[in-house]
Amino acid sequence: MRRSLIGTGLWTLGVLVFFAFLLAPPLILIAVSFNPTAMVFPPQGFTLKWYAVILEKPDFLNAAVASTLLGTMTALVSTGSGLLAAVGLKRCDGALKAFVSALLMSPLFIPAVLVALALFQLIFMLGIVNNVWTLLAAHVVVTMPYPVRTVMAQMENFAPQLEEAALSVGATPRQALWRVTLPLLRASIVPSLIITFVLSWNNYTVSIFLADKNWATLPLQLRAYLQYEYEPFVAAMSTILILASVVLLLVVDRTIGFGGPGRRK
Repeated sequence: MRRSLIGTGLWTLGVLVFFAFLLAPPLILIAVSFNPTAMVFPPQGFTLKWYAVILEKPDFLNAAVASTLLGTMTALVSTGSGLLAAVGLKRCDGALKAFVSALLMSPLFIPAVLVALALFQLIFMLGIVNNVWTLLAAHVVVTMPYPVRTVMAQMENFAPQLEEAALSVGATPRQALWRVTLPLLRASIVPSLIITFVLSWNNYTVSIFLADKNWATLPLQLRAYLQYEYEPFVAAMSTILILASVVLLLVVDRTIGFGGPGRRK
């Protein structure tokens, strides 16, 4: 009994330490955003002026819009391509499936900085000018493994008989895909869209090599700002991003539920 109590106590302590380590940084950052003087903790007062300062910095607002547009395009292209790749891989067998799967997953096993350098070198060799389209292509490359794996994981329990039933009653392969397969894969498509959007929105390593001066993303803008200034304005901007992430989590929960499609009736 005593050993059981000690084990339970240690397990509880470990869980508390883990969540404290996980939640302390964002909570400290949020507290610092209300500090009227500098980025120090604990705060030496309370003010909302740094949130108002955000509206006075058009460079950051433009960078936020650029990051949002880039993240949206990346989410759509990466998830769409990953979905088609996962559906195709499900219907393949043998060495071809293993080779294509490994090729699609390779960005996960290569450091992001090496992927960025390789893409930069390739673009330079081809004589392509850096613009939003090259940046989009690079973001798709580094984010596509996530929707591929997410969709493939759900397709492990996917019954092909459902598609066959649709085809047997006169549906075309395209109609079966849109009306049967995609609705059944919603539990993996929606999270894939959100994951790829967040990964693209927060990406710094690839963007630093391929972004041009006319398409500076918010992570690049924040990093450049921190080289010369260290004001709670950065904490206020980060707090807004944290709240936006919470909203995305709520969207996932309301759409498919954290427990998967079977949780919601």
